[in-house]
Amino acid sequence: MESTELTLVIHYAKDLKDVKHFGTMDPYAVVWIAGYSKESQKITTPVAEKAGCYPEWNYSVKFHIVPVKREYSLFIQIKHEGTMFDRHIGEVEVPFADLLDADASTDKRSYRLSIPSGEKKGEIIFAHQFSKLDVDEDDGTGISHATDPCEKRKRDKVINLAKKVTKIWCFRSSVCGTICAGVGWAYRLNQTQRWK
Repeated sequence: MESTELTLVIHYAKDLKDVKHFGTMDPYAVVWIAGYSKESQKITTPVAEKAGCYPEWNYSVKFHIVPVKREYSLFIQIKHEGTMFDRHIGEVEVPFADLLDADASTDKRSYRLSIPSGEKKGEIIFAHQFSKLDVDEDDGTGISHATDPCEKRKRDKVINLAKKVTKIWCFRSSVCGTICAGVGWAYRLNQTQRWK
């Protein structure tokens, strides 16, 4: 059975909406393919730390598709990595029909991003190329992907967040314990002085 590999190189974004009110944004891109009620795993680029509204990734992603359908869509979402939670910056949906019709080379293509309000703000620049692969066995129609190398970063982020929450909880507990102990001693002292 013939399979198709879609190689994407997420080059950079420009003129992004600034969703961080203080400091500089740390943007990253999330990429996936969907269609016919199927969806690939979402693959994440590395974070472009302190890149602000002009992040650069030059990150390569590969998807294996059996078979390619013009009705599929490529989704790219740009987010800011926050300490507690990530913020949505913008996204684009690119129909596979556009990608298939334009696949003469790996030239860079630019698409405008939609922000949550519905307006267009910012652009994502990427290159793409389709190539045929031979597959020994057909495991059905579907979209698969290469392993996400940023999976470790996601796990580390969750672990670090859990550590921060634990520290805050322990600090609050110790402060509350100290306050309660102080109130208890003050109450006892007050009761003792009343009986004298």
